Amino acid sequence: MGLGKRLIDLARANLNALLDRTAAGDAALSELSDEEIQAELSRRQTKRLREEVERTDRQKAERTARERAEARAKQQGAARKAPPPEASSARSARAAVPPRGGDKRIRELYGQLEVPYGAGIDEVKKSFRRLMRKYHPDMHLGDPKKHEAATKLTMTLTEAYRELEQHLGK
Repeated sequence: MGLGKRLIDLARANLNALLDRTAAGDAALSELSDEEIQAELSRRQTKRLREEVERTDRQKAERTARERAEARAKQQGAARKAPPPEASSARSARAAVPPRGGDKRIRELYGQLEVPYGAGIDEVKKSFRRLMRKYHPDMHLGDPKKHEAATKLTMTLTEAYRELEQHLGK
C-alpha cells in the first residue's frame, strides 16, 4: 500500500471519528455549563490516573516476572554445572581420562578451543559452540575484513572440533 493511500485512509478515519462524535450529540464547549466542564475534567483526570496506576502495576509485574525467570535460569544453570557425583555416563567416564600419547597436535586443538588439555567431549562441545556464537561470520557482515577473519577462524575452530571429536571417540 502506498503512502498516499495510507494518508487518505487516515484522513477518512479521523473524519469519520469526528462525524461520529458530533452525531452522538457531544455538545460544543461553549454550550456546556461550568459544572459540566469541571465534571468532564475530573472524569478525564481520574481516567488518566487509573491508566497510569495500571501501567505502573503492569511494569512492576513484568519486572518481577523477569527477575523470577532470571533467578530460575541461574538455579538451573548451577544445577547443570554441578552434576551429582553418582551420575556417570560413558561420556563423563571418558572426560576423566586424558587423551592418549599427549601429542603436540592434540594439545594445540585443545588450546584453539580454549579448553584445558584432557577435557571431555561435553566441555569441548560447549566451548566450540560458545566460540562459534562469538566469532561466527554472520556477526561481522558490516566489515569485510572482520568477516574474512571470522570466516578463517570459524573454519579453524570447526576443524579443531572435528579432530578432537574423532580423537575422543564420540
